[in-house]
Amino acid sequence: MLVECGFTRASMPDGQEFTFRPSLARIAALGSPAEIVQLYAELHGPRAGKSASYVLATLCDQDDCLALIGWLDADGWHQGPMPEAEQILIARHLMQHGIIGKAKPGRAGSGQFAPEFHTAEYVAAARVHLGLSTADAEALSMTEFQAAFEMKFPEAKAAEVPSRDEYKAFMEKMKGGRSG
Repeated sequence: MLVECGFTRASMPDGQEFTFRPSLARIAALGSPAEIVQLYAELHGPRAGKSASYVLATLCDQDDCLALIGWLDADGWHQGPMPEAEQILIARHLMQHGIIGKAKPGRAGSGQFAPEFHTAEYVAAARVHLGLSTADAEALSMTEFQAAFEMKFPEAKAAEVPSRDEYKAFMEKMKGGRSG
C-alpha cells in the first residue's frame, strides 16, 4: 500500500479492513469535472462531514464501507466507528493525492484555482507519454502520475519569462545600442 501516493487503509474493531484508492478512475466517479472541484471545496466547509462520507464511499475498494463510516435509513443517521473528523481528514488526504498530487513535497505549485478537474486528460497523458494501458493509467493517483512524469521527463526547466520591468529595460537597452 502506497500511503505516500494517497492510498489509505482503515480497520474496524472486528478486524475488517477497508482500502481507499484515489485513482484517476475513482476520482472521475465522484462526478463531473466541476463537481469534483466543488466536492474538494466542500471538504473545507460546513458540509465537510457529508462530503467526506461520499468521498470515502466512492473511493473505497470494497463494495460497502457503510459499516465503517455510517449510514442513513428510516431510523435516522447511524454513525460507524470512524468519527466524522477522521473521515474528513482521510477524504482530504485522498482528494489531495487524487486531484492535486504531492509528488514533490514542499515544492510550490502554481497556486491557481481550476474550476474543473478533467481526469480523462491525465489518463490520456499517461497512455501517450508513459506508455501505459488505459487500465494502468486509470489506476494511478495524481501523485503517482506526477512522480512517473517527472522520472520520464526530469527537471525540464521552462524558460524564465522576464518581468514587465525587465523586458522594458532590455528593450530600452536594445534601442539605445542601435546606430541609426
